[in-house]
Amino acid sequence: MKPFNPTDMLWQALAIFLLIGALVGIVVSLLLLFKPQLYQRVSQVGNSWVSTRHASKWMDRTISIEQWFYRHHRPMGLLVVLAAGYMLMYFGWQFDKAAAMKSLSVYVPNKLWLDMLLQVMVLMALIGGVVALITGLFVGLRPSLLRGFEKQSNKWESLRRATKVTDIMHNELNPFIERHAQRVGWVLLLGSIYLFFLMFRWLL
Repeated sequence: MKPFNPTDMLWQALAIFLLIGALVGIVVSLLLLFKPQLYQRVSQVGNSWVSTRHASKWMDRTISIEQWFYRHHRPMGLLVVLAAGYMLMYFGWQFDKAAAMKSLSVYVPNKLWLDMLLQVMVLMALIGGVVALITGLFVGLRPSLLRGFEKQSNKWESLRRATKVTDIMHNELNPFIERHAQRVGWVLLLGSIYLFFLMFRWLL
């Protein structure tokens, strides 16, 4: 029995997705070649604009947990200290570098690069563990010392202005396709057929 490999499953899912996309491309290209009027009707239905501003408005809110955090600072500090201690103990003494290199060599064949990546990962984990340990001690014993840092880090930056630029309908492609329906149809048909047989052979 072949062992379960999530990477193979993801590649197969991508191939199936592209195979379905190729079939849709063939159908659309046939519409462009033989029924361009029907394509215009379908594109009008599919091009109905749905703005995401209302949905993003609910996500663009700040949530304050400071009162709850300071009310339970001792158990929170203890949890952070325990997690930091586990990180330091694991990456400082229990981390099996040889086993990690053996399991990751499939993804990074170069041993030198893999060794450097593991060293950087362990170093970052140890630094993160030390920072978390100090932070947990402050949280559990003297949380007031973190108020200045908390005020600086809790400055809210709204994404409304950044997302406003992307929430605009662009309809320049459809008029071009309608003017050159035959040419676009042939190009799309050839590309879709090629992609279909390529993905079909890969799945076999």
